[in-house]
Amino acid sequence: MKKLLTLAFFGLLLNACQQDPVVTLEKKLAELDKSMGGAAVTDKSKADEFIKSSEELASLVEPSNPDKYVDLMLKAAGLAKTIQQPQKAIEMYQKVVDRHPQHKKAPTALFMIGFVQENDLNQLDQAKATYESFLAKYPNDPDFTDDAQNALKLLGKSPEEIIKEFEKAGEQAQ
Repeated sequence: MKKLLTLAFFGLLLNACQQDPVVTLEKKLAELDKSMGGAAVTDKSKADEFIKSSEELASLVEPSNPDKYVDLMLKAAGLAKTIQQPQKAIEMYQKVVDRHPQHKKAPTALFMIGFVQENDLNQLDQAKATYESFLAKYPNDPDFTDDAQNALKLLGKSPEEIIKEFEKAGEQAQ
């Protein structure tokens, strides 16, 4: 009888785990991650599904696990950028910035908004404002402060102009 109750309990527990939306979504994301074709993303429909599932899972875990929320949103935003959905990427990065501004990865999200505005959308005025906002909020960020400062210096310049500036700086250093 004791063994039967134990088996019944584990059966109920297994069934509950299988129906848990968090567990279900985590499994789905793992499968999608493998099937999209890696970093090259050969299947954009799978990538779209991954992004939607990530958002769904992120909303479920946010109250109990903000770190997981941020990681899911950043990964999905990066994927959106990769498959040429820059507006979606910005939307997801912005949610991280708005909902978790003190999180250690919030500076990454804010910098990436400016990067996408500059490089994918050619929205130079918005990118400038975003980089300036980044520097005001996170002036000592070890990962992106220099990048934001350099982006502001080079914003709107052609590759040829940038090369000339580097050559000129190199000549002056000698």
